[in-house]
Amino acid sequence: MRYLDPSYASAASYQSARHESLNFESCGGERHSSDDVPTRPLAQIMQFPTKVAQWITVTIHRKENQMTNEHEASIKGASGHSSADAARVESFSPTGPLWAEIHTKCGDVVVRASDRKDLKVTLSASSSKNTYLLEHADVTFDATNNVLNVHTLPGGLSVSSRGLRVGPSKSWFDFGSSDIDVLLEVPQGTSLGVATISGDTSLHGSLGSVKVKSVSGDVVARDSADSFDVQTASGDVNSGHVKTSLKCKSASGDVVCLSAAAKTEIFSASGNVVLSADRPGKIIVRNVSGDVSVHVARGLAVDISGDSVSGDMGSNIDLDAKGDGAGENEVIVIKVTTVSGDIRIDKAS
Repeated sequence: MRYLDPSYASAASYQSARHESLNFESCGGERHSSDDVPTRPLAQIMQFPTKVAQWITVTIHRKENQMTNEHEASIKGASGHSSADAARVESFSPTGPLWAEIHTKCGDVVVRASDRKDLKVTLSASSSKNTYLLEHADVTFDATNNVLNVHTLPGGLSVSSRGLRVGPSKSWFDFGSSDIDVLLEVPQGTSLGVATISGDTSLHGSLGSVKVKSVSGDVVARDSADSFDVQTASGDVNSGHVKTSLKCKSASGDVVCLSAAAKTEIFSASGNVVLSADRPGKIIVRNVSGDVSVHVARGLAVDISGDSVSGDMGSNIDLDAKGDGAGENEVIVIKVTTVSGDIRIDKAS
């Protein structure tokens, strides 16, 4: 670059120096008024060969257009006009009972089971800055075994505040700052496994065997499942009607089950547990400091075993294992132990 001393300074010398210096405007630097001298492309100033100069000029212009489009897209996103564009949809045709595996970090998972025959996967980005994650997500379907796999961040990829990172797989507890949401529309009776860190899981419709592993995300099963197995650290668990087996391990989240399974086991550290039992079976609840409340449908005989170190225990059920017209096989066994939480077992109203 050419430097000017005071004696050299003039309008003509300034224009000449600018022509011989690097053009900051072509690099996205300072902007000058329309009265200023015409600018020349950086590739011409540096005296590159013709083809190289053309490539540099086109590349710079393309990058500038991309930055402008991204800026306009962010403005549209802020005004709520372009959220529907950030989605990836794939459809498959299973030929038998379906098993689906879904892995996310902080993306939410929604599963809707209905009388449909096909399988539809919709991946969506919560913001325009995360749309690039859609193409990196791994969605595969094994038509022979009817197995679907969805990984929003496949092995070897991770996300930080600086964007997508390629490298060795990190710990499962490596909380990502960005992810995409998963919507799965499946036939009734589909079995599935969901693994997430902080994303919420919401299940709708009649499902088969369901397994969910979460750290802090909530888990909600609105309707029914053949079996339900949930492990969570601090997320709440809310389930509907579970037929055969319900297993839940929770550290501090609350657990609510509207219809306990024939075999129900719940282990909780500090969350409250609320259960409704409407058929014969066995319920085992172990809690440390949370309260436990069990509501038993009328007509069932009840065999209760409760133990609390410092909490209170109460029941409005006669502990004689006789129900209101209950038969020999209509007995529900309830075993509840707590350290400091209260225990309450009542007949449902």
